[in-house]
Amino acid sequence: MTEQEEFACRWWVGARASLVITATCLLFSTFSGTLCAATLRVMPLGDSITAGYTDNPSWNVPFEFGYRSGLYTRLTNAGYDFQFVGGSAEPFNNAYGDPTHGDTVTPTLDLRPLGQDGHRGYGAVWIGGIESNVAGWIAADDPDVILLLIGINGISAGSPGQLNSLVATIFTAKPGVDLIVAQITPYGGFNQNLFDYNTYIRDTLVPTHAGNGSNITTVDLYTMFLTDPLDETSIDASRLANGLNHPSNALYDQMAASWFADIEAVGIPEPSTITLSTLGLMSLGMIRRRRRR
Repeated sequence: MTEQEEFACRWWVGARASLVITATCLLFSTFSGTLCAATLRVMPLGDSITAGYTDNPSWNVPFEFGYRSGLYTRLTNAGYDFQFVGGSAEPFNNAYGDPTHGDTVTPTLDLRPLGQDGHRGYGAVWIGGIESNVAGWIAADDPDVILLLIGINGISAGSPGQLNSLVATIFTAKPGVDLIVAQITPYGGFNQNLFDYNTYIRDTLVPTHAGNGSNITTVDLYTMFLTDPLDETSIDASRLANGLNHPSNALYDQMAASWFADIEAVGIPEPSTITLSTLGLMSLGMIRRRRRR
């Protein structure tokens, strides 16, 4: 069989399979009232870094939606059908200065007209502030994936225990949710409690909850701020927009790349409508296949 004949044969097999699956999908939709399509609901959850603050309240470093703009671009380019969810109005409620400078400055990629500005990032919030509200937020937003970045405010030796309680509350509110917990970004100077907190996330929190059957992973958002990846104290304060705790826009984009890589690595599926074209391509091995944990 020639290469052209083999291609035509494989396409025909895939097309026939897609007809069967599409018909099944339509039949199921008729009787169940549901569709064979779904949108992956992603909740960015945390403090001012989730909201995307830079050098506020002056905002001389432009607001670019923090890591969310870079993650939006990567998910979109990868073909995900997704929606950022969450009801936080920050930073456009001007609680910590006006990022638009009187509506004269617009982010390079403005997620608002795209309907993708949903998040649960709140400036100055502690772990306890998230825990006291998270069950209600989950009920309101119904996330499939939660990107949790919390702990820099009020970091202490007791923070690991507080985080464990928050994670337990999240899984009680929605047991099947996919939770990605960030090893958090540093201050401009080394903080031992913060470093120990990240070690706890990586070595204890995630393995424990995963061992109990929860969908939980972690992403390292600390090391990218170091001049020497092997020296946890070598923090480059110039990678922070305010020199203290808020990342520069370049580092926000690196954070987005890390979030995206973890979403891909753990096999979180991007739900999409089954069509003739997609099923035909799948039969040819031309579409990525994901395996849920």
